[in-house]
Amino acid sequence: MNYFLAPRSGEKSYKNFQSTIKNGVPFKRIEQSLDDEGKKTLSVEDVIYAWGNREGTRSQWELMENGDTVIFYAHRKLVMAGEVYYKVSNEALALAMWPRDENGKPWKYTFFLKNLRYISIPMQAFNLMVGYKPNFIVQGFTHLTDVRIDAIQKQFGSVENLLDQFSNEASEEIPLSNEAVYVNISEDIQPEIISKVSVKPRRIQEISKPKTNKKPFKTDYLERSRTNAVTGSKGEELVLMEEIKRLEDTGHKDLALKVKRVSVDDDTLGYDVLSFDQDGSERYIEVKTSAKKSTNIRFFMSQNEHDASRTLNNYYIYYVDGINDIKPRITQIKDPLKNNYFLVRTDTYIVEGTRK
Repeated sequence: MNYFLAPRSGEKSYKNFQSTIKNGVPFKRIEQSLDDEGKKTLSVEDVIYAWGNREGTRSQWELMENGDTVIFYAHRKLVMAGEVYYKVSNEALALAMWPRDENGKPWKYTFFLKNLRYISIPMQAFNLMVGYKPNFIVQGFTHLTDVRIDAIQKQFGSVENLLDQFSNEASEEIPLSNEAVYVNISEDIQPEIISKVSVKPRRIQEISKPKTNKKPFKTDYLERSRTNAVTGSKGEELVLMEEIKRLEDTGHKDLALKVKRVSVDDDTLGYDVLSFDQDGSERYIEVKTSAKKSTNIRFFMSQNEHDASRTLNNYYIYYVDGINDIKPRITQIKDPLKNNYFLVRTDTYIVEGTRK
């Protein structure tokens, strides 16, 4: 097995990292640039994670094989590792994912990763482990030679053990639960649409904030979860597809072309999908997603979502449960706040009810 170091500290590299590693790549964006093998390999992944190299590191890239591990470097530490499962040299594919570099060259030596794991290894400590000079900084895509791997194995038994010992579940590289992730939805998924629903409030309770003298953390790292981000994004992508289909099936292809998952560009609007009714009026859809199916409906809303539901006309909650099933449910609730479906207020709002 080969191991590689990949820097992404530059401004342009970091933007590329965010767009195709942290958030993933929409399959539809790259589908036309793939051959049959690429389509077959990538279409089955829930989330597609990609990275690319320039001509100068071609020789390193050519050493890469499926099953190899790439370790990312940023801000003087190693922060993430992933397993290679597909690679291809394809300029059109690269340009579908990233802009050209400062010299006008594409990042055409691409590879795709799965099984992402998050780590925190100070570069100075890693340099000592593998025998680099103490001030060594990863400047380009680098293949770790056998001498470096042997040094790790003598100290930790294997590279895998090293990564395990320095795992970081609070990594800032993990998307927050409300951050956009591009998720592929299989064509086999056939959701059940519940458009006429009566939600009966279960309880009404005012929840006060606990008193504490501790200063709040800038980021709640307990909220960082790629699983939560993927689950929520699956719901949004499914709703996006169904809204497009609804409008196309009713002869409104012009409106279907305008349907957009707005949360990808701005998560402060208070809704995730902008769609339309058949008369052309805008439909604002906030998507809530659950992996489990239940007669009970319960989820949180942010202040932005609360305000949008109060002020926007034609505001909907689409509650998607059983998102990982072959037949998830999409329950459509129109103007939930105006119909007194919301029961609790603190820093956030809790919706809690039961389908009749």
